[in-house]
Amino acid sequence: MHKILAAAALSTACATALAGDITLYTREHLGGPAITLHEAAPDLDLQGFNDKTSSVVVHKGSWEVCAEKHYKGKCMLLKEGEYVQLKGFDNMISSVREVEPKKAK
Repeated sequence: MHKILAAAALSTACATALAGDITLYTREHLGGPAITLHEAAPDLDLQGFNDKTSSVVVHKGSWEVCAEKHYKGKCMLLKEGEYVQLKGFDNMISSVREVEPKKAK
């Protein structure tokens, strides 16, 4: 029983450790319809947002955006900030997930 509770506590701690959010916009310069995500989306088709993103705001955290579903294909890491254009990634994003930032050596 103690192992189950410890595993549950660890799982909860890991989930809250990455508590960022990201907003995807259909047009450049943060325009058009948008969707804000607070957790990973391995298939943006489910949100009706596959291959529609032209700009992004990372409100908190570091996020990996990928050109194919389930984080495959060409991927790009986005840190907190505004990305008013996605040169080389415009209308290509099919999956997104928050990742732990790489620690500087």
